[in-house]
Amino acid sequence: MEGLVMKGWDQLCLEMVLKVVEGKMRREQAEQLLGVSERTFRRYLSEFRKIGIRFVRHGNKGRAPVNKTNESIERRVQELMKEKYFDFNMEHAREKILEDTGWNIKRETFRSWCHEVGMVKKAKKRRSRPRYKRERMPQPGLLVQMDGSTHRWFADRETCLIATIDDATSLVVGAEFFEGETTFGCLKVLSDVVSKYGVFRGLYVDHAGVYGGIKRQGFSQVKRAVEEMGAHVIFANSPEAKGRIERLFGTLQDRLVAEMRLNKIRTIEQANEFLKTVYLPHQHNPRFSVEAHNTQPAWITLPAHLTCESIFCVKEYRVVGRDHTISYGANRYMIDEALKYSIHHQRIEIRIKADGQWTAYFADRPLRLVKIKEHKKMAA
Repeated sequence: MEGLVMKGWDQLCLEMVLKVVEGKMRREQAEQLLGVSERTFRRYLSEFRKIGIRFVRHGNKGRAPVNKTNESIERRVQELMKEKYFDFNMEHAREKILEDTGWNIKRETFRSWCHEVGMVKKAKKRRSRPRYKRERMPQPGLLVQMDGSTHRWFADRETCLIATIDDATSLVVGAEFFEGETTFGCLKVLSDVVSKYGVFRGLYVDHAGVYGGIKRQGFSQVKRAVEEMGAHVIFANSPEAKGRIERLFGTLQDRLVAEMRLNKIRTIEQANEFLKTVYLPHQHNPRFSVEAHNTQPAWITLPAHLTCESIFCVKEYRVVGRDHTISYGANRYMIDEALKYSIHHQRIEIRIKADGQWTAYFADRPLRLVKIKEHKKMAA
């Protein structure tokens, strides 16, 4: 397959299609993992049988649609929605804009423009669709569910237990107590999972902002880290959809709290030690885990050019100035490296650890920085 480079989504899509074609996975499970409709996945299968693995790269990738509307019209329509028709429903506003300007904008195009600027009037609540039981994934490592539960786990104080459970086996593959459901906490648990088992193919989470949900659709450190490994984040549309992790917390609140009381657990350090070395491996997992339909693990090894330290950290970016300095944390730093060429206007990656320590990287190599001393202004 000369000239075809697959990353992230393309590779996952090809893997799911191959599993279905070889009879190793049900089509419905592959659709769930990819987050696509039955019709779309059937099209993938049809195109795979016709042209092979090239089906993952659409022929129009990178091309602008021939029917793309002029951007000036889009901006003007969005201005009208914000200034004049902010309390109209979309169909009513589309009719008024047609009257005012003569622009007959397609309904879906108009809807997407309104969503971009947050000018969508909520529809009246309708009856919910029926929900059906979702079968387990056939192999361990295909799908991992993750969530956090704030509860009085020990010592009459509230802490947050962040846990991950394998969808195929109900094996708790990672769990740890933190003060809250934070980004660093989620990254720490995922790092432990990848270090022990390998890379999963999909992470099933709710719409919390820490995972890249509604409050943080633009960027999430957790979603970024998962995608850097070549995996895929799937958002559940209801608590029932991720019932395995929800039932896990119910079981833990019933059993783990009592076990820690008997063992006189008083601190987070004691709780994590007991959870990881005693409760999960010797009490919970042997009792509540089940055998997968296909016992062949689907965990994959982390690519050689990646490490858990380089992925599971908070990353920020700064642009290098003409004088080879960057700003970070209200300070300026000079790049103290013997560079053969200027890197001004290039992006520097700042990798921040949970303890607040950080290192600057360029082209995946650490940079030595020197803090610039600011001259104090003379008193008037």
